[in-house]
Amino acid sequence: SMRGLCRAWRESWIRRRTGTREARFPAPRRPGLTPPRENTIRTVDNHRSTRTGGCIMRRRQILKATGAVLAAPILAQLARPFDALAKTDQVVIMTWGGLWGDAMRDNVDTAYQKATGIKVVQDRSASPVERITKLKVSLDNQTVDLFQLADGLVPLAVKQGVAEKLNRASPRMPNVRNMIPAFWNDYWVPQIFSITGIIYNTKQVKNPPTGWADLWRPEFKGRIVLPEISHSIGSYIIPIGALAQGKSPKDEAAGFEMLKKMADLRPIWAKDTDTMMNAMRTEDAVIGILYKSQTYTVKGWNTPVEWVYPKEGGIAFTSGTCIAKNTKNLEAAEEYLNVTMDPEVQPFAAKIYNYGGTNKDTLARLSPELQERVKFPQDQLDRLVKLDLEFMGDHRAAWVERWNKVVAGS
Repeated sequence: SMRGLCRAWRESWIRRRTGTREARFPAPRRPGLTPPRENTIRTVDNHRSTRTGGCIMRRRQILKATGAVLAAPILAQLARPFDALAKTDQVVIMTWGGLWGDAMRDNVDTAYQKATGIKVVQDRSASPVERITKLKVSLDNQTVDLFQLADGLVPLAVKQGVAEKLNRASPRMPNVRNMIPAFWNDYWVPQIFSITGIIYNTKQVKNPPTGWADLWRPEFKGRIVLPEISHSIGSYIIPIGALAQGKSPKDEAAGFEMLKKMADLRPIWAKDTDTMMNAMRTEDAVIGILYKSQTYTVKGWNTPVEWVYPKEGGIAFTSGTCIAKNTKNLEAAEEYLNVTMDPEVQPFAAKIYNYGGTNKDTLARLSPELQERVKFPQDQLDRLVKLDLEFMGDHRAAWVERWNKVVAGS
């Protein structure tokens, strides 16, 4: 017992202090019991022990046994906080507001809370670039668990160290492992995809555009809508400008030369995609850059628009979710990623936005009409322009500075 161990240690200490080789103490007497014979504790040189009528223990044995007894409750206390971390009551995700945020709340967030009992709190306060900045600042005490980005900004998030590397083998992410292989990324789970091209008003534009270069036609002055530099695809105007000149999309000089010409046409610079669509809806703009998927949304508002796959090549667009670096709720965040990839949940994006899903089994859950909307002909897929997103991420700071000077100067 603990009492016996303590008594043995006390006796050993007394002997060392007094030089006594043997110490006798009467054993404790319990009422109603015959007193047992005395316990004798004897110490022997070279740390060996003998027993005469009782329990003999070496000093290091006593220390070892006592330490184990005392350590048990301490270890139990230390274990409790880790259990608590695994059982959070909410996760925080940084995402877009407007139609997308509402759709995520009503579909993904609701399904996640139903499956896990964990509440989802959306932070819609920041642009995609601002999300990365905020996450960088809070790395030492992370308050965010997940954040959403389009593909163009994922390399920047990875370079800034704000995205957690994914554990592909996690038992909480079986749906993620069923992703279409071409979309796999070590730090980001793409949820939806489409192609970026040209949207135009069929009543206002008598000569339909056929390629990126048509965006620079003088008759569109003041009636072009484009994403500003803080938008997920805001920097795409640089490679698009280069493509319009027949150059490589990495030709910065050609791209910025065309940006200056575009700035002179006084386009409508939109901070988010909803603003781009609404500019077409109100006919403040008659032409612009937009994903094919959301052209159907504008059509649904009874706006006479069509979408064109540019002859220079379309640009793939994917959007998805990262786990925030140093999240306090890693397991809960992995479960959230799994729901974004659920083939029973992903169809909401096709029904509302006409986006394709990235799970192999999502397409089969769509109606024949929606399947046609989210699919692309093979020749369009073959002619996609593959942007060097890492190159663009590395040059982003310089591009933003130059973009601001050009646009402000106009």
